[in-house]
Formats: sequence, C-alpha cells, structure tokens
Amino acid sequence: MLRIFREKRFFAKLVLWVLVGMLAVGVLITTIPSLPWVNTGSVPDGARQPAPEQQEPQTRLDQLQQLIEQYKKMSAERPGDTNVLTGYARVEAELGRLYLAEGQQAKGKEALIRSAERYRQVLARTEDTSLRLELADVYQLLASYNQAEEQLQAVLRKEPRNLQAKARLGMLYESRRDWKRAAEIWQELAGEPDPQTKEFARERLRLLKDKVK
Repeated sequence: MLRIFREKRFFAKLVLWVLVGMLAVGVLITTIPSLPWVNTGSVPDGARQPAPEQQEPQTRLDQLQQLIEQYKKMSAERPGDTNVLTGYARVEAELGRLYLAEGQQAKGKEALIRSAERYRQVLARTEDTSLRLELADVYQLLASYNQAEEQLQAVLRKEPRNLQAKARLGMLYESRRDWKRAAEIWQELAGEPDPQTKEFARERLRLLKDKVK
C-alpha cells in the first residue's frame, strides 16, 4: 500500500513538472517536445516508417523502441550530426518519461541518462536555448538538481526574461524544499502580464504560503 502511494505521489510530481514546461508568453508549450513524426507521419530522414495500412497496432513503447533502433543506425551512419543527436535525445527522454510513469524507475533513469549525454553532445557543438531547457527537464526528472539549475541559469544569463526558464527554476527550488527562493520566483512571475503565467504563479504562492516563514 505504501509503495502504491509513493508511486502515485511521484507520478503527480512528474505531471506537475510537465505542466510547468507548458508556461510561455501567451501560449502553452510542452516541456519536452512531443515526437511529431510519430503522431503525424512526418518523420526525419532515415527514420521512415511503413505506411499506416501496413502497420501492425503498436503501443507507445513499441513506437519509441523502434525509433531508438532507427536512431542507432543513423548515428552510426552520421556520427556527430546534431539533427540526429537531437532527435535521439528527445526519443530517449520521452522513453524515460514513459518508463517513469509506468513505475519502471531503473529503465527510466537509464534512458534519461542516455538522453542527457546526447543533449550535452549537441550543446557542445551549438548553443540552443530550447535544448538547454529540455536538458534541464531531463536533469530534473533524474533529481540532478544542481545540473538542472546550471542549465536554467545559463539560459537566464542569455535571456533574463525567459519565462519558461524561470518557471522551471521555481519548481526546481520547490523540489529542493527551498521555499524562500521558490516563492521569490513565483512572486516575480505573478507580476507578468500573461494571464496563464500569472495564474499559475499565484497558485504556487498560495500552496507555499504555510511553508515560507
């Protein structure tokens, strides 16, 4: 019974972290980009799937594992290609999230560690704010809070008003139980003109009210 309760709490935390990633100026975005080639049939070069009428019914896990195999081949054929590395990192991240949601912690952690390594390889070659935010999300899911903060602070040094980075930082401080610094972030975001950002920040402040002394 205790194990079930802990798993439910972890899943709730995972969902909340994903929702934080949906904050943006006037719109909602996803924390870790979904895989459009899985959902729409638009796939990257070298990762073509059979036509819908030729496909057997697949689970999401089957789809991701199939993509992993395709990216392994592309990586061998095009080592160092940033597009391949980015796609590979995103597939591994989504696979890790799926495993965590299903309670398979060890497999989830392994996939997320592989994802983080590929994100780092891309960022060593090119600077990209979106990829740093995605890497921060992966570190957050791994509970590697110091590394997640490094990525978020790197974004904020370049873009001080990046709301996505600030919201993630607020949740990161909550994960560390650093209620004071979390409240400072939410207080700042509560003053933003965007209604969704403002509403989310005010709700976080309400929840932290009894924890901030």
